[in-house]
Amino acid sequence: KPRSVARDHSGAAGLLANLPTPSLPAIDKPYTALVTGVGGTGVVTISAVLAQAGHLDGKGFGGIDMTGLAQKGGAVACHMRFANRSEDISAIRAGVASADLVLGCDLVVTASNKVLETIRPDHTTVIYSTHEMMTADFARNPDLVLPGAELRRAIEDRARKGALLGLDAHAYAVDLFGDSIASNMFMLGVAYQRGAVPVTADSIEKAIELNGAQIEMNRQAFRFGRLAAHDVTAVARIVAQSKPQLPARKPRTLDDIVAYRAEHLTGYQDAALAARYKARIAAIAALERDKVPGRSGLADAVVHGYFKLLSYKDEYEVARLYTDGRFERALGENFDGNLRLEFHLAPPLLAWLGRDKSTGHPRKMSFGAWMLPAFRLLARGRRFRGTALDVFGYTAERRLERQMIADYERMLDEIATRLSPETHGVAVALARLPEDLK
Repeated sequence: KPRSVARDHSGAAGLLANLPTPSLPAIDKPYTALVTGVGGTGVVTISAVLAQAGHLDGKGFGGIDMTGLAQKGGAVACHMRFANRSEDISAIRAGVASADLVLGCDLVVTASNKVLETIRPDHTTVIYSTHEMMTADFARNPDLVLPGAELRRAIEDRARKGALLGLDAHAYAVDLFGDSIASNMFMLGVAYQRGAVPVTADSIEKAIELNGAQIEMNRQAFRFGRLAAHDVTAVARIVAQSKPQLPARKPRTLDDIVAYRAEHLTGYQDAALAARYKARIAAIAALERDKVPGRSGLADAVVHGYFKLLSYKDEYEVARLYTDGRFERALGENFDGNLRLEFHLAPPLLAWLGRDKSTGHPRKMSFGAWMLPAFRLLARGRRFRGTALDVFGYTAERRLERQMIADYERMLDEIATRLSPETHGVAVALARLPEDLK
């Protein structure tokens, strides 16, 4: 199971225990709340906790969890109604301009049209997380950038004069608990302290206990959310105290970067490859100093572009990264108990066993923990990379990767013959082209 990250917040116990109790919203008529987020982050848990808290307070409650088709990462909207009596609740789903509270645990979902239309301008309390969680479209568009400012503006324009608060709950959760899963309970604490949740804090904490999942972390997250709503500077001080004090990092020079990457290339293949890299960078740096004195950028571009081409991630490198100790250390640091490892791979040498009918790509197959010893053996074969004994080097992808290295080196040779103050900008742009490769 995942190992929980323990953070000592005993110094904040007094602050968390003596928070003022806000006035709860009146529910003479049904009070409508909408909690939004993505599946797998605990949004539905918020709905379950509030349902139990409403029951403990003797209030009527109705809820619908709309999770769509995705259980992990898909949009989730939990519609809830509170009333003094269950009989007063005739409908649950929040309609157009009918929400009293929108608790937005994900920026993209909260700014969607379906959620925005439930906000009643100048009335609905909107509390949302400003954290920009990347969407699945990133898998198709590696250069995707979320329009965070536009999304926040859409929420603000809809809420108008209604109570509105945006904060990065993800950052608070990671800083305070080492786990972003606490962010939604943190948001609930903020909403409660702002007087937007019609159940008592005692009932919410009792419901967290009855829910039985990471009880202490969820209770603390709820209390820290309340504290953030009451005194955000106090939370900032606690976060600053809990973070390790790292020594000041001195600026890295070009020589530092080259040395670091040369060390990586030695592990990736051998010292000869590292020497080839360093020699090329030294030649380009000298050329730039001689032919375009006072200008910079070309050597830096080659440092990044050439390294990226030389260290393409092939089968040998995957095997090395799994067996150089870091992977197994990460398992030990993050999980307890007996682990069952399963690797999903599509070895090109086994592609004849079947290809995906829709994509034509080799099908992935499952392999057990015995792959780790196999990876150790495979990692030793990296000295054959690019030679006639490289059994993986005959595929189109590997041939193309080696060809791109040769093409880049020829281009650098041409740059060396043509470099001048007039061509320097073009040379830098060409040298940076590998950075766009995905």
